[in-house]
Amino acid sequence: MSEEVVIFDDVDVVFKEKKKKAVHAVNHVSLSVNRGDIYGIVGYSGAGKSTLVRLINLLQRPTSGSVTVLGDDMMKLSAKELRQKRRKIGMIFQHFNLMASRTIADNVAFPLRGTMPKDEINKKVSDLLELVGLSERANAFPAELSGGQKQRVGIARALASDPEVLISDEATSALDPKTTSSILELLKSLNEKLGLTIVLITHQMEAVKQICSRVAVMDAGAVIERGSLLEIFAHPQQQLTKDFIDTTMQLDATLKAISKQPAVQSLGPKERLVRLTYVGASTDQPLIATLYREYNVTANILFGDIQSLQNTPFGNLIVVLNGEADDIDKALAYLKAGDVTVTNVKLAAEED
Repeated sequence: MSEEVVIFDDVDVVFKEKKKKAVHAVNHVSLSVNRGDIYGIVGYSGAGKSTLVRLINLLQRPTSGSVTVLGDDMMKLSAKELRQKRRKIGMIFQHFNLMASRTIADNVAFPLRGTMPKDEINKKVSDLLELVGLSERANAFPAELSGGQKQRVGIARALASDPEVLISDEATSALDPKTTSSILELLKSLNEKLGLTIVLITHQMEAVKQICSRVAVMDAGAVIERGSLLEIFAHPQQQLTKDFIDTTMQLDATLKAISKQPAVQSLGPKERLVRLTYVGASTDQPLIATLYREYNVTANILFGDIQSLQNTPFGNLIVVLNGEADDIDKALAYLKAGDVTVTNVKLAAEED
């Protein structure tokens, strides 16, 4: 059984201001993060995800409920014990938080002051900069670095105290897509090399798709859906989750383009426009050929896409099925029995 290194047990965070309505920033959340996870917590701005993760190192105290990290109830720790525990919890931020007047090496060394001899600090800083690919920039200043390089410095600094848990709070939000991808790959490699448990806070489902093993979706302070990456992408239950995934898959743009195709502008009574989502072993099956051979249903493929999630194939097809209504129903039942998710597609032009 996997070891749970972070446990939220029915945690609430309520902010109260004079003459203002109380804000329920975190609403009865119970959640656990296993050792070695890259756990993505995704939601739009104001969903409560950043407040939730600040409970891990007790930068934010819960109004009620408990937070257990690496076996200790954080609320029961003394001030000294809390300081020691926080050394096991690294944190990287959206805006880097580097000291402009200090060199890159000095920024990374800052958390190590007074913890070991200077020569040991220098050796450790050198190793950390090599780990994040910045050995040659040790004597540079933050203003001389790109955004991606600054974030690598932030990651090196967060690793200085040898944490077991690393919190990434919107760490890629200020970066361009190519740099974002390189930072995410760095986090993934650190997870594998160092056995780091990473909690990734983001509003970018693309970031979750690239490196996360498990996902929780937050809205209005509550976790509305959770599961493995494959479960969430293949079988999303909540509309917000579906919206996040569709945005990542650029489905809206795809459907807009498809709506202009003659094949869908005047569907006949024997035609049906559907989206097929399939994962893992389902991708190995000759689905379209089987529909025709067994059910006399033809499929006109308008869009097809296959990607890899955690080294598992994940695909989407948008097709026009043609056949007798009963045959189409039987064909769709066959697909569903084979763990293919079938969604009736409604084009924008059809709305209202």
